[in-house]
Amino acid sequence: MRKDLAASFLATILALGSAVPAHGGMEDWSHGGASGRAYVCTPGGEGPFPVVVFNHGRIVDTSGYLDALRRGYDLKGLCWALAEEGFLGFFPIRTSGRGNIPGHGDEVESALAATRTWPGADPGRLALAGFSRGGLLALMAAVRRAEVGAVVLLAPAPGRGQFNRALGAVGRIEAPLLAMVEADDSAEIRAGVDALEAAMLAAGNPAEVIRYDRGGGHKLFYRVGYYWGDLIGFLNRHLGPRE
Repeated sequence: MRKDLAASFLATILALGSAVPAHGGMEDWSHGGASGRAYVCTPGGEGPFPVVVFNHGRIVDTSGYLDALRRGYDLKGLCWALAEEGFLGFFPIRTSGRGNIPGHGDEVESALAATRTWPGADPGRLALAGFSRGGLLALMAAVRRAEVGAVVLLAPAPGRGQFNRALGAVGRIEAPLLAMVEADDSAEIRAGVDALEAAMLAAGNPAEVIRYDRGGGHKLFYRVGYYWGDLIGFLNRHLGPRE
């Protein structure tokens, strides 16, 4: 009896010791001559893990990461939620000014390239995502033939006509694409999603578009919300579920 209890106790201790928790925080990244900072969250257990490179909204460009967090934009919470679902969340923090869209685009592409050799990352299972300004930048990177397994755009911003210009090249996107928008968002953003849907259909790669009508407007995507299950379901379908 005592031997059985001892064996059971030892097995429990070993099991607990092997359960590596998720971890996250600010990290430095570099690729070629470019470098920057990103909030990175890694799932527990053994990798490699599917990766989501998530590009933040303009609120971080104008207010900084910490002030944006105080104002409700929970970048940290979004990152940890991805890790809990088995994805390595990589959230690059842009530094090239508030309105420098070309500079932002260069940062996104460099950060995306950096994740391909990131510890624990599976470069064969990589998604490119973004909210608002970050959604615009994700689309711009995708039409430059970024080799990714999925693209997710949350209420992508128009960016002074940059979004419409990118629509002319959506035929270059080979990955499945999900776009999400809420009914109370601005007319311009909703029209952009409509135009994206039409352009992707015409290019022969129909987008999956979800139009919510449950409240939240543009700020719906500031944090994990009722849309989250749809986003994770899409990622699981195209990057593979957690093993």
